Amino acid sequence: MATTTTTARASSTSASRRWTRGEGRRESVVRAFASEDGENAAKRSEIALADVSRGRRIGSGSFGDVFEGALANGRAVVLKEPRRGVLGMFSSERFFVAEAENNRRLRGCASVATFLGVAGANAYLVWAERRWRRRSGRRSRQSWDLHGRQMIHRDVKPNNLLIVKGGKLKLIDLGGAADLKTGRNYDEDETVFDPVYGPPERYLSGNYSGFAGVGSWAKFKPDLFDAFSCGLTILQVSVPAFRKKGGLNGVRRELKRWNYDCEAWRASLSAQRQSEYFEILDANGQAGWKLVCGLVAERDSRMSVAKALSSPFCR
Repeated sequence: MATTTTTARASSTSASRRWTRGEGRRESVVRAFASEDGENAAKRSEIALADVSRGRRIGSGSFGDVFEGALANGRAVVLKEPRRGVLGMFSSERFFVAEAENNRRLRGCASVATFLGVAGANAYLVWAERRWRRRSGRRSRQSWDLHGRQMIHRDVKPNNLLIVKGGKLKLIDLGGAADLKTGRNYDEDETVFDPVYGPPERYLSGNYSGFAGVGSWAKFKPDLFDAFSCGLTILQVSVPAFRKKGGLNGVRRELKRWNYDCEAWRASLSAQRQSEYFEILDANGQAGWKLVCGLVAERDSRMSVAKALSSPFCR
């Protein structure tokens, strides 16, 4: 999805799209599945609209705009307003419903922004974080309990990672996340996929409902979908040349040419490019570079996010 905020160090201009398995063409919309509570699920308002004050716009994307805001008690918040009916049946309102329901289920999850609720009749999504900053080149402390709740984000990239108080990372933009526990936003034949940050396999597979869920997770390892995107995000924010607008597009094409073998890709670069690119990743015994190589790989040899968090680069 395409939420954007201010003070970005790594610029991401690619947009996630809906893909249908078997189709060779790329769709220009994102599939926002209805939840089991119905199309109007998000209208379960937790915050009175009269208690919300909207400030300046701080970001925008394909499906909504993000604003500074405040509640009646003076608490600073962040607001997301949907763009009404811009994509026909795959409307921003339907996307809004999916994001609201995913945020509700992940309340208390340390790796996502603190969700306060829906204001009014689908007027705003409201989060508690006061100071949101886009992920910079420095490392930050992070937990990853999203996968522990059987949710796959599917759109990890710098635009969707925020630094909050204490230097912790928080994920935002959950409208395209696949809830494998409930089945919300999950269909084996469709995917939410960013062509720059998404993994080469593009699709999630497996039946995760009931008793089959545990075996399916072990067999299909859906968390590896996000792992690839994490690796490209680390690569981008660690290499200043890749942080500029469109800076990762050519890199992704080169990596594909080398079958996502990062060592082979790096060896193909000129000595000048190698000396310019990898200073941050090569520090501390190449801790960051080893991490990128483990994450940005074909699925069968890809490192999991859980294993990645034990890397010295993440401490």
